[in-house]
Amino acid sequence: MKKIIISTLLLSAFSAFANEAGDDLQNRAAFQGELTRAEVRADYLRTKMGGNLFDTSEAASQKSPTVTQSVLRGSLKAEAVQAARYRIINELM
Repeated sequence: MKKIIISTLLLSAFSAFANEAGDDLQNRAAFQGELTRAEVRADYLRTKMGGNLFDTSEAASQKSPTVTQSVLRGSLKAEAVQAARYRIINELM
């Protein structure tokens, strides 16, 4: 009984490995491009120099965006208080 269980586990492990190898081959076949490495790099550098390349790194996502305010902080606070009061009044009605 133990031999059957062990052979079944080994067979399932080997079939999973074979499936992964097949997926890798399919991915390589599907993603082969028509451009050379030099052409892709030149396109990247052109985009970077043109300013059309967005920084999607983790460090860029942690930077806080710069906000320019044309409204004073006190008036924004007053607006928020008024909106909260208006919401409370409408909920009571």
